[in-house]
Amino acid sequence: MIPSSVLLGGLRAALAPSALRFRRALHDPEAAQAECLARVLRAASGSQQAARIQGFDRLRTARDFQGAVPMVTPDGVAPDVERIAAGEARVLTREPVTRFEPSGGSSGASKLVPVTQGLLDEFQRALSPMLFELLHQRPVLRTGPSYWSISPMGRKQGRTAGGLPVGSVEDSAYFSRALRPLLSHVFAVPGTVGALPDVERCRYVTLWHLVASGDLTLLSVWNPSFLTLLMDALEQHGERLAEDLERGTCRPPVPGECRAEQANLEQPPPLREDGAAWADVERGAYGVRGPESPTGTAARPGVPLAQARQQAIHLADEDAVRAVLASMRFTPQPERAAALRSALRHGLQGRALWPRLSLLSMWTDAQAAHAVPAACRRFTGVEVQGKGLLATEGVVTVPLLDAPAPVLAVRSHFFEFLDTEHPDARPRLAHELERGHTYSVLLSTSGGLLRYRLGDLVRVEGFRHATPCLRFLGRADAVCDLVGEKLSATRVAAVLDATLPSLFGGARPAFAMLAPEWPEAPEPPAYRLFLETSAPDTCLAEAAATVERALREGHHYRYARELGQLGPVRAVRVSQGARRYESRCIALGQRAGDIKPMDLHRQPGWSAHFSGAAA
Repeated sequence: MIPSSVLLGGLRAALAPSALRFRRALHDPEAAQAECLARVLRAASGSQQAARIQGFDRLRTARDFQGAVPMVTPDGVAPDVERIAAGEARVLTREPVTRFEPSGGSSGASKLVPVTQGLLDEFQRALSPMLFELLHQRPVLRTGPSYWSISPMGRKQGRTAGGLPVGSVEDSAYFSRALRPLLSHVFAVPGTVGALPDVERCRYVTLWHLVASGDLTLLSVWNPSFLTLLMDALEQHGERLAEDLERGTCRPPVPGECRAEQANLEQPPPLREDGAAWADVERGAYGVRGPESPTGTAARPGVPLAQARQQAIHLADEDAVRAVLASMRFTPQPERAAALRSALRHGLQGRALWPRLSLLSMWTDAQAAHAVPAACRRFTGVEVQGKGLLATEGVVTVPLLDAPAPVLAVRSHFFEFLDTEHPDARPRLAHELERGHTYSVLLSTSGGLLRYRLGDLVRVEGFRHATPCLRFLGRADAVCDLVGEKLSATRVAAVLDATLPSLFGGARPAFAMLAPEWPEAPEPPAYRLFLETSAPDTCLAEAAATVERALREGHHYRYARELGQLGPVRAVRVSQGARRYESRCIALGQRAGDIKPMDLHRQPGWSAHFSGAAA
């Protein structure tokens, strides 16, 4: 077997040319972006989309492009996506779509993003320099395997009505085909773990491989709470896992064995914003057919159809688990079992299990910042690097160790930036951005998205050479508007940050989120403040009243309250908030690996979920 150090040294050498081109492009972002625009226009040429744009073939400059092509929202692209999913060719690009990736769907329905080879090449132009920098600047990372949670855990795979696959399995899917075999040998966890049918078993099998890798050097996740929940599962199932490592077996617990999940599993499917069950939406909106929605299932005599369907799903899940485990090799690891037992006895510190672990990579900006301390609690002394802004649709920024903030992925896509203070002005180009200003991102890619409103807010923190370094601030479109109150996520974040620490001993509770509720008539809708804390009920009531007073400082919220259209904020105590939040987000169509913590969630129904009355 080839040592990891040799494989990683070869990987660094393979990535070096792309990293050098990226570094050179940072000196002249205007020229780099002109090349990106030309590539995007070539990809769209000859498509139905190009035919709708007058004079498309004559577009050359950024000014031409801005003058001829309208900005578009995700909803505006949806009809074209539906046509691609149904099997039509050359809709957004002349290049064929190879698969769809579900978007995060952070506040509602998950959307499908078409993936072409051109789009994958653009991802590679950003990810390769980032990975090279880590291997080059942190030599210890070349001495052992790493864990990259690119493939979301518990994600269901499926196909559209036109036969296109939905979602990828392997973690290396965003890298070039030439690099994928090499990457598969340096990842601590096989990419096929992502094919397991539920999060609990995904975590367990992931942990088996992680604990077995005593020379692990890097843990890369998206949401910090993902890492917290992973380590919580290690503590919960530690002795069982140690026995499996000792024997060379793997016995992932079924979800019903996890008490925190049990109440949710016995309930009917949760509802989405549009009131449809996720499985039904997945079958209908884009014609997706997945293993969670078996067709043609006939109920046995005397067995209700819903029960027969659940039995079919259960059998399909068990078959999937057996198939995934059969593809892996589990050999006895008595030394690692002993190391795990020792770590469990002494407080489960990461360095006790993985002495070479040197870097944690995760989101550290916007609302994710609140979850970072809990994620780092078990990793004392391990360096933390904040991730850049990477969406399903494309890469916006990549982290560099010598930059004040993640750097614009200047060689990947064509970017424009809407000035939040002057939204009607012409969007600025990358080389026109100003330090300290806040912008909303427009994205144009070789995957066929042209002038696409990504919905993310960024602030210019400085420059690396001539290229802007951008800090992610949050979503520009995260506004809850039940009756005209127009409550934004940024406003709620500011209120919670200003009010909660003083009420709870100087820090925010472990879990804090505001979300709308629609009580039964005649009560008006209202917001609930979900808090995970051991503080007395009087403290929760005071928190609700304080948040209510702060929100009433906003004109629209105060007016809705004065009219009686909106009820007062009420506090709700929750337990295992992060875990149960993740559970429902997955049921709403999100992917476990990229679920973001939110100060304001626009989806109703959280009171019932946290109380166990609904999933």
